[in-house]
Amino acid sequence: MEDRLFLDFEPMVRGLGLELLDVELTSENRRPVLRATIFRPEGVTLDDCAAAQNVLSERLDETDPIPGSYTLEVSSPGLERTLRRDKEFEVFKGMPCQATLFAPVDGKRSFQGELVGLEEDGGKEYVVMQTPGGPLRLERSNVSKVKLLYDQDRDL
Repeated sequence: MEDRLFLDFEPMVRGLGLELLDVELTSENRRPVLRATIFRPEGVTLDDCAAAQNVLSERLDETDPIPGSYTLEVSSPGLERTLRRDKEFEVFKGMPCQATLFAPVDGKRSFQGELVGLEEDGGKEYVVMQTPGGPLRLERSNVSKVKLLYDQDRDL
């Protein structure tokens, strides 16, 4: 459902001069929430969120893909966002991040560094980071999450 909505919404959001990073169907206080995350390199404004909300709301009224009532939320990515889609690894290259693993590598389950992106090698996909100890490639199938880290000395 999320992937289908993402593909449907992406061209509409792009038409507003924004990028759609993610669509997530979740629940808050036992109420369904459809959350669309938008991005613009120079920052997302309230007007951007309102414009995207209007376009997506109209589309949802047309297609009615979700049974029952729900809340549509449109927001910017946030300072400490968990990256879910491949596109986010491209958009946030160079940002400080933390990767958490399912199984330890060299006795560690958590690594911090600067996001380099995703890389494919030998049929496997890797999350690549630049750490104080040098470049690090973590097999994506072993990565439980990659989260951006807020750095007050750095502009987003």
